[in-house]
Amino acid sequence: MSLADTVRALAPYLPSWMEYQRDLARIPGVQVAVRVHGELVASFALGVANETTGQRLTPQHLFRIASHSKTFTATAIFQLAEAGVVRLDDPAVRWLPELAGSPAADLTVRALLGHQSGINRDGADSDYWQQHHDFPDREALIALCRADAVFPPNQYFKYSNMGYSLLGLIIEAASGQTYADYVAAHITGPLALSNLGPELPPEREAELATGHSGRLAGHDARRVLPSSDTRAMAAATGFYGTAEDVTAYLSAHALGHASLLTDASRRLMQRRESEITRPGTRWYGLGFIIEQVGGRTVVGHSGGFPGHITQSWLDPVSGLAVSVLTNCLGGPATEWANNLIKLIDLAVKKPSKDTPDAPGIDLKTFTGRFATDWGAFDVVNLGGRLVSLIPQGDPALSVTELTVLNADTLLPASEAGFGAVGEPYLYQRTKSGEIEWVRQGGGRAWPIAAYRQRVGLD
Repeated sequence: MSLADTVRALAPYLPSWMEYQRDLARIPGVQVAVRVHGELVASFALGVANETTGQRLTPQHLFRIASHSKTFTATAIFQLAEAGVVRLDDPAVRWLPELAGSPAADLTVRALLGHQSGINRDGADSDYWQQHHDFPDREALIALCRADAVFPPNQYFKYSNMGYSLLGLIIEAASGQTYADYVAAHITGPLALSNLGPELPPEREAELATGHSGRLAGHDARRVLPSSDTRAMAAATGFYGTAEDVTAYLSAHALGHASLLTDASRRLMQRRESEITRPGTRWYGLGFIIEQVGGRTVVGHSGGFPGHITQSWLDPVSGLAVSVLTNCLGGPATEWANNLIKLIDLAVKKPSKDTPDAPGIDLKTFTGRFATDWGAFDVVNLGGRLVSLIPQGDPALSVTELTVLNADTLLPASEAGFGAVGEPYLYQRTKSGEIEWVRQGGGRAWPIAAYRQRVGLD
């Protein structure tokens, strides 16, 4: 089965898997899309676009994808480099003479792309991130970037929205177009993506999934947060989009794709440029975060904006692209995107079984979500074989391979562990064939709706 066929077969389970986590984490809404070589194979939205109004979230709602913007800015720089207009070793002052005499003047385009410039992250007063005042305009941005550097160039990876904002100004100077016009003409336009852009137009505010605050305590109510215009910082953090359009855009960065850039530029953008050691070891290329997720090397970006936390990844070799967008601060978008890839990989990498499934038995008769006083687990048809897993966290840590012995018995794979390893799953069914309960390791688990009724949960 191809990767696309595998994800397509898995797609009906994904909303249930994600909804369990969204509900448990009390996240207002999440939007998800998966593509393989550009083909949309899964797309859904869960929860609400606005907790106050209760409006349901849809795949068409827009999100502020924030630092995903940096991948677009880097793409534009490489397009201009391929055209012979900009060089990666150009100093910033060549394109922005206002920087003359400042520490930022001699910073190269490449140092800015790889976050090796050493300049500050967000300026001396970054309370615009708390919506206390407006994002800086061009004049204020240049003034902020004239400040002394924090580190010498190329000493440390130091993430800088200031640096990428300067790249946006360089694109304008080199192309003779506004940043927004350049993106529309050379990136989103050629890809025919109408739900993706560098600054949310006022007339589309009604399409935006409302942003919500984080919580300082478990029972805190989330506050609805207003939208913000990022002004001169659009190249660093201004983009909006949907998960469907983000994955379509990322798919154009897969190796061998005919649009946007040459493979030589893609490889340079996606090559390890900067080592990141905090909070853990990962890498940054020239516009992309580089991560090992399961057995895959993926490239992409996270995004944090007032009210929205987002994460999107691309495996440039297989063409797998995923995007997970949440509409609250503290939304675990990166964790969910990583675990989504790991779940897909579990479906792709089928282990060999010592004993084949008994023939002629429909696997669907075993599947479902089951609950005990200790929690819930799923029995899932994962790419043509049954597994048990917990619908939360890294699925690779909880998955157990199951073999069908007969119409009412599943045998878990032999392994070493603390649980009831090796002990069969015994199904009790009603006369009509519905699952009444499952006994495994001596204890019973009920279909989750039946369990909730048993214990008096609404």
